Amino acid sequence: MKLVTFIHQDQERIGALDNTGRIVDLERAYAGHLREAEGIPHADQLAAVVLGCDMCEFLQRGEKSLAAAQKALTYADTKPNHGNDGMILDRQRVRLMAPVPRPGALVSAGKNFSDHVAEMASKKGPAAPVAFLKLPGTVIGPEDDIPHPLEVKNLDYEVELAIVIGKPCVDVSEEEALDYVAGYAAFNDISARDVIRSENKTGIHLMGKSFPGFAPMGPYLVTADEIPDPQSLKLKLSVNGEVRQDSKLGYMIFDIRAMIAYWSQMGLNPGDVLTSGTPRGVAAGRKPDQVPWWLKPGDVVEAEVEKVGYLRNRIVSE
Repeated sequence: MKLVTFIHQDQERIGALDNTGRIVDLERAYAGHLREAEGIPHADQLAAVVLGCDMCEFLQRGEKSLAAAQKALTYADTKPNHGNDGMILDRQRVRLMAPVPRPGALVSAGKNFSDHVAEMASKKGPAAPVAFLKLPGTVIGPEDDIPHPLEVKNLDYEVELAIVIGKPCVDVSEEEALDYVAGYAAFNDISARDVIRSENKTGIHLMGKSFPGFAPMGPYLVTADEIPDPQSLKLKLSVNGEVRQDSKLGYMIFDIRAMIAYWSQMGLNPGDVLTSGTPRGVAAGRKPDQVPWWLKPGDVVEAEVEKVGYLRNRIVSE
């Protein structure tokens, strides 16, 4: 299943793609199912309770919400020409947000691809997973503009996989780690390298990763059952059509299972997002005598994760 969060008629809604690529409003479709198939009189109110008001609440409801979403899709499939009541929508009629627009926590792995460690002139990779926090307010949708802060000179990109936690996850083993994943999305870890360098002189960096718009994510939350082997997925990123990164998750130093197990020591919750780290090819990895790759207003950044999704974001002046 490909779950989405979208805006239609100024309302934020939870949806899923049908088999033709249209978006099904899950609450409206599930209410229709409850009325017609189960004869429930207060179907609209019950559908809202079962599915939740946003993606985090949807995930917190676990198997019940997923089962309701599947019933909603099945019901919508019986109404192919449903009209304009908002239950089935063409992609062009909505604005896609990030599938989890307000994650509870956003934990981004660093130094997790050996070739990226090498290009950043680090002596060696970490002995255990390392990460930094991006503020949840950095998250934007798959086609939203990325503001270029006026004070930033070295704006960079990093294509990654977002791993969305689907149920409470505390002290899990690597063997069971994937059982706690709701699904996956494409992710671009935008970074202000000059700000990070300045912050690192006095301690931990934060602002350099957390300006508004520094976390494009989407376009879908592809449920885990559709991606049985996430470690085999390919990553690609281009700027203005020029490929900058082209790799696969198999080159991660700490794989997805290891990351989840390690960070579950502090407790993870439904709607929390972990990101994989990025492979070589970032702008900061260029040698000084090479043409700079820093992002600038007008650039178009396209980040893709195989079988998961594609982001296309334009850099604009703040």
